Amino acid sequence: METKFLNLIKGKTGRYLLIVAAIAALYFLAAKFAISSLMLSSEVSPMWPAAGVAQAALLLFGPSFWPGVAIGSFLFTLSGQPGDLLAALISAIGRTLQPLFGVALLNRIGFSVKLDRLRDVLGVMILGSFCSAIVNSTIGTLSECLFGLSKWSDFAGIWGTWWLGDAMGILLVAPVLLTWQKWPSLPQKPRHAVEAAIWFLLLVAICWLVFCSRTRAAYARYPLEYLPFPLVVWAAFRFGQCSTAIANLILSSFAIWGIARNSGPFLKHANNTSQAILSLQAFITVIAVTALVLAATVAERQQAEASLRANEASLANAQRIAQLGNWDLEIAAGQLRWSDEIYRIMGESPGAFKPNQEKFLEYVHPDDRELVKRSIDRALYEKKAYRIDYRLILPDGSDRTVCEQAAVTNTRIASTIQDITDQKRAEAALRSSEERFSKAFYSSPVGISISTLKDGCFVDANDSFLRQLGWHREEFIGRTWTELEMWVNTEDRDSIAQQLQLQNSTKNWEVNVYTKSGEIRDWLLSVEPIDIGKQECVLIMASDITERKRADEFRKGKEAAEAANRAKSEFLANMSHELRTPLNAIIGYSELMREDAEEQGLEEFADDLLRVNNAGKHLLAIIKDILDFSKIEAGKMSLQWETISIPVLIQEVVATVKPLAEKNSNIFDINYAEDIGSLRSDLTKVRQSLLNLLSNASKFTKSGTISLTVTREVGEMRNEGYFKRERIPTQQLTVNSQQSTEWIVFTVSDTGIGMSPEQLERVFDPFTQADSSTTKKYGGTGLGLTITKKLCQMMGGDISVKSELDKGSTFTIWLPAILKETSTSMDDSGDLLRS
Repeated sequence: METKFLNLIKGKTGRYLLIVAAIAALYFLAAKFAISSLMLSSEVSPMWPAAGVAQAALLLFGPSFWPGVAIGSFLFTLSGQPGDLLAALISAIGRTLQPLFGVALLNRIGFSVKLDRLRDVLGVMILGSFCSAIVNSTIGTLSECLFGLSKWSDFAGIWGTWWLGDAMGILLVAPVLLTWQKWPSLPQKPRHAVEAAIWFLLLVAICWLVFCSRTRAAYARYPLEYLPFPLVVWAAFRFGQCSTAIANLILSSFAIWGIARNSGPFLKHANNTSQAILSLQAFITVIAVTALVLAATVAERQQAEASLRANEASLANAQRIAQLGNWDLEIAAGQLRWSDEIYRIMGESPGAFKPNQEKFLEYVHPDDRELVKRSIDRALYEKKAYRIDYRLILPDGSDRTVCEQAAVTNTRIASTIQDITDQKRAEAALRSSEERFSKAFYSSPVGISISTLKDGCFVDANDSFLRQLGWHREEFIGRTWTELEMWVNTEDRDSIAQQLQLQNSTKNWEVNVYTKSGEIRDWLLSVEPIDIGKQECVLIMASDITERKRADEFRKGKEAAEAANRAKSEFLANMSHELRTPLNAIIGYSELMREDAEEQGLEEFADDLLRVNNAGKHLLAIIKDILDFSKIEAGKMSLQWETISIPVLIQEVVATVKPLAEKNSNIFDINYAEDIGSLRSDLTKVRQSLLNLLSNASKFTKSGTISLTVTREVGEMRNEGYFKRERIPTQQLTVNSQQSTEWIVFTVSDTGIGMSPEQLERVFDPFTQADSSTTKKYGGTGLGLTITKKLCQMMGGDISVKSELDKGSTFTIWLPAILKETSTSMDDSGDLLRS
């Protein structure tokens, strides 16, 4: 139990409860003290210190500690009126709302509890004392009249007495608690301690003499009540706000004690005690407010002086660090002042001699002396400001370069002198470096340019860089990469920017760029960050490797073509005509024999003959693919143009492929708009292309989903060779046209075995499949996709593929909805030709 109690005390809740209890106890004791010692009559108290305790507590700890005030007030009222819970509750409400209202008002003016600003003192006096005291005096007076404790005719008098008591309590007690929340540091020097002791003894002695003594001095004709005022002023000037608040409290305590002893100056002209108390309250208010305002004013002035001294020290440090001195000349008086830094710039100790213009000129380099003298004379007699650079000869024989700037008024010349020797040397070194860089920049055979890092605007470029792109300098400089449309693939630009951010440089990056004429060139690019003035830029070094890459591609292409031609020749020679004729015979005889077997009821033989017939047809289809490929390669494949109903085409294709898809337990999903319209193309070739894709999807997918989506879209074919539109990524096409047209887009997706990036690279190559295991498992010649691509290109479109291993593949065919009918053939390399 003891451990839990200690943990509660140490915690946040425990500290809160302790503070609330302390506030309640202090409020209760202050109220009891007022009742026992400050009630000068049965109804009148010149001040209510508990109000000051409540206000200070909530200002110091925060409004959330209001329960301490409420509890202390409730217990105090209940102790004076046992059993009257309602009166105690109403009293607690009024006395709690009063400091809360005061805190709210003071917080709106940015109040500081240090009371070291005039604004804070006036806030305590006006808002914290006189305004907030309205709350409790109003609630208390109303409750007394409502409960019959006082007459309504006495409402104004009771309210005024209550209000003045609370206001005086806040004005006198709250500043003491606020400024003495931390015990002030003791005087560091003995004489200060002696001064404080003398001040305190004099204050107590004079207050006793003026307010409490029953000698004849208390009734003298002179206004002795203001005799302690110089001591309060002394405290404000010498000891700060803490001592001033204590002085006010001591003075008011003696004044109240004097009336209680039936002595003091306030009883001389008063008819009764109430009038004396009013005079006392007015006197205390004037003294307290004046003293606090004076102390705050002195504190603000001391703060300003300290800030000025700190600024002067900071300025001196800044001048020393920046090697910047200043001098000031009052023209009429001829008075010249230097900062210490000017002595240091001249190589002398500060104050080595009295500031003198002729003496300063002795340090100026002989070649620059006339310039300096002439500039000063023009400032004196023509009132012209100047800015000049010149040299100083130091006592050790070294020379320094300084920059002087002078501002001139009718009465004064103010000038700064800064040592810029290091800056001048750095500028000279920079100019030399820039000259060397400029020579290397413009004479380099490598293309070099400089562009801004933020927006890629070209600042400069050498002739090699411009020659590679075909631009003239006046057309090129000041424009950005985007404005010049140099990037073929914007992904390259983003990759370079990312690499530059990660590694602060980019080395030997292969990119494709457009020249001015629209030609695509291959570049080997290196990029380094560089600062031009205050602007972040990049240095770009580019080498045109187009010819080298083309030579490599031609060599590889020639080798691949020769190998492919050899393979094709050997394959066709061995397979085509030798197999087709006997296969036709096998297919024909197997059909006849199956019919005879069925007529004779030999079902088991009929099934075997059906398998033979199907195998023959499959083999014949393979040979047909080979022959179709040979026709395309030989340029003998022709197109039959007709208007194709796309819905009818889809229905035919689905009817053919659906059994094959369902054989592997696949779901077949078809998506197209009912009003998709027609297509002007070769029906056989379109159907063959779709059947190839859907057959492959059905073959390579088991227990999955196969989808066919057909859309009509508008796109643009560019000379650079790619199709540009919003929904479909950029694709490489070989049809050269620049007109914007409608396209029919067939998309075949599956969730089958998919392909790896290596397999994707050769998926359209003839006589190849994904790998040898695929061929063994699924069969086929590897010509279906090759023939499909060739057919799509012949019909003015193309095909692309996206795939991930074990996640499926997506093939997309683009065909023009309407294409001008032209003769079509292939060149020797297999590229599409049109006339």
